[in-house]
Amino acid sequence: MDISQVSALFSSIIGARNVITGAQLALRNTGYCAASYDGGVLLTPGSAQEVSEICRLAAEHGLAIVPQGGLTGLVQGTATAPGQVALSLEKMTRILEFDPMQGIVTAEAGVTLQQVIDVAEPHGLAPGIDLPSRGSCTLGGIVSTNAGGIQAIRYGMARDNILGLEAVLADGTLLDMNNTLLKNNAGYDLKQLFVGSEGTLGVITKATLRLHSRPSSVQTALIGCDSTEQLFDVLARARRAFGGNLLSFEAMWPEFFTEITTHLNNSMMSPHCGIYGVIETGQWGDAEHEGALTAFLGQCFEDDLLQDGVVAQSEAQRRTIWQLREDADLIESRSGPCLSYDVGLRLSDIPNYVERLQVRIASDCPGVTCYVFGHMGDGNLHIMAGPARDPARHAAIDGAVYGVLQQFTGTTVSAEHGIGLEKRTHLPLSRPMATLAAMRQLKTAFDPQSTLNPAKVFDQLA
Repeated sequence: MDISQVSALFSSIIGARNVITGAQLALRNTGYCAASYDGGVLLTPGSAQEVSEICRLAAEHGLAIVPQGGLTGLVQGTATAPGQVALSLEKMTRILEFDPMQGIVTAEAGVTLQQVIDVAEPHGLAPGIDLPSRGSCTLGGIVSTNAGGIQAIRYGMARDNILGLEAVLADGTLLDMNNTLLKNNAGYDLKQLFVGSEGTLGVITKATLRLHSRPSSVQTALIGCDSTEQLFDVLARARRAFGGNLLSFEAMWPEFFTEITTHLNNSMMSPHCGIYGVIETGQWGDAEHEGALTAFLGQCFEDDLLQDGVVAQSEAQRRTIWQLREDADLIESRSGPCLSYDVGLRLSDIPNYVERLQVRIASDCPGVTCYVFGHMGDGNLHIMAGPARDPARHAAIDGAVYGVLQQFTGTTVSAEHGIGLEKRTHLPLSRPMATLAAMRQLKTAFDPQSTLNPAKVFDQLA
């Protein structure tokens, strides 16, 4: 079917204004995936029932559906090709239920994380998931990629915060897995199959999130240590000192920190530290909290664990500190296009991994700089390598990142971004063959014609 035929087919279900093609489609931002609209057709349904009809009709005509959220993914998971139709839930933005007593919010998949934050905040509540892209990432995308973020050390991943889901299967079946109860052991917990499935098993149309009490106060500090081992010591002490009040513990290696601070003209820290970190703690209730982080860092200074440190004295300073950690896109504005990776390792292996990676990059990819940062508290490293304008360098940088990763046990090629197209060939590094075979069986059972986000996660069905 050509684009005009595909357009006519779906216009009969959702109306011509919700089938976007041609010049109108070309004006759209493709997000972090340049191929988001290469299929030439974008559908924007307004309800789960319309999504169901779209999937049913697509299955009848052998058309592939590629679900899309806020287009903030970094593994080409929203790429489309001729014969594939992009499906955006951007018009499904209703908050369906908010129950502060139960501590839950149920919303359509097109609702952004910021919308949930805004609804919950006046009631002293907040979602446990927080991402730099909070203003554009959607619930459907968060669930389908099992997003983590800067507070995973406290609240876990998306999987730990999702109580219920609604999803549409490849044949149009509307699967109601919604749940508002914290404890519900009635049969298989099917929703967990869809969390992190990247739209390959079904199209998520609704989610119920568990909300958490917002801390009454937050303290944030930027610190600098001489070595990764010292930063680990600070982390261990912070866990003992603050327990569940430790919200975030982030790390930035010097190459990343220097590039960001130079761009932002920020000089609040010494430029000569071996590694930098961000610590954020929360306090619930009326207990004294204001000086707790300052006192903690003072003891770390006395024990020669810190080279430098500053505690935010205002919300503006807090935002400045987080800007240093979260504005990773600034790297590309100065250094040119970069390849992005997110790997996970045991904490004890991180120093050796980063050291070996930097040596490998310098040897195999001359002229490429390795920028490392991430969620130190949960062992998730983000790596940006660039400039990488030459596609031929992609394989060499992949070889360095994943080749060094293979030297360690208990690792993952994806700590939170997912697999998409980008990491399909590297997935066997993180999952045993028997597990991969079971995953393929699930894909076949839920999507026998492979019409939902085809070629993502796996090259092809077994």
